[in-house]
Amino acid sequence: MPPRPSSSRSSCVHPIDISDGRTVRCGSRLKHRCSPCAELYRGDWAAIARSGVFEDPAAHYKFFLLTLTAPSFGPVHRVSSAGRPCPCGSRHDGNDSDLLGTPLDVQTYDYLGQVSWNRDSGLLWDRTRRRLRDRWDSLEYFVVREWQARGVLHVHALVRIARSECPSEAELLTSARSATATSAVDGVIVQWGAQAACDTFRVGAAGAKAIWYMAKALNYVLKDLARAGLSDRGRSWVHIARLNAAARAMRCESSCYPPDCMSRVHQRFGSRSHVASASRATARRTGWSFTALTRSRQRTLRSEWAQKMACVADERRAGESRPADESAAPTLSDTG
Repeated sequence: MPPRPSSSRSSCVHPIDISDGRTVRCGSRLKHRCSPCAELYRGDWAAIARSGVFEDPAAHYKFFLLTLTAPSFGPVHRVSSAGRPCPCGSRHDGNDSDLLGTPLDVQTYDYLGQVSWNRDSGLLWDRTRRRLRDRWDSLEYFVVREWQARGVLHVHALVRIARSECPSEAELLTSARSATATSAVDGVIVQWGAQAACDTFRVGAAGAKAIWYMAKALNYVLKDLARAGLSDRGRSWVHIARLNAAARAMRCESSCYPPDCMSRVHQRFGSRSHVASASRATARRTGWSFTALTRSRQRTLRSEWAQKMACVADERRAGESRPADESAAPTLSDTG
């Protein structure tokens, strides 16, 4: 059951007034706009993630945590807690955190390539999950798309496959990484980067840790790095400005004329992907959630709960406003 919502105005920073003096949540997914609504969104997805792991049928499946990243668009600064040297030759520490992910040379860095990859990353994931399902028909997934410090998306996916056809970690990783897609905008071949990982985990403590990891990634995404999260990193401002300029100049679709296009894709480093997603139930598939939990279902449950609480409150107020002698008056059944 999703967390019980508060129906009060204070539970949302920017409630929307509707008829009869009632309000509804603004529904923002961004913490800097409305932290309560963003937290509700995160909680909904965390509940969906759990519902595909901690249920009775889970014993018949094997679980993987798969991470896929974008390719390189040029060397960037790295900050190592172990003191390892950066590609620039220096050893950066915590005082240089604002350099993390910024290019060594902004003049040669492939900004257009990076924002275009963000734009097409959703298509690439679609081709990837199709490729995986072609090999392992029982595969279901839960995905969170997180921003790397350099301003490019990478994918964390919980993958569930029936034990009867289960691959090894290496097989799953190789199949996922080798997937490609062709951009519908410019015909470029889109592919994953060299950095990737795939680990199995068991239901129980390891499963809880995997869910926590995904929730942490989702919490980071809700800060909306593309629009606000990088803005306070002092020396990264040139990198941010160039990313924004590249996203503004990029075509978001084949018919796009960037100077006149109002699509939000131009405002988010090229990204058009949803923050989180999960495979859905069909006539022949369970979907990720064993209980068919979706955000739509969670909203319905909250609405039903809020209506029930409103009825209880109305009855309580009616009882409090009833005159004392009226409440004590005999009924027809009392008088015979």
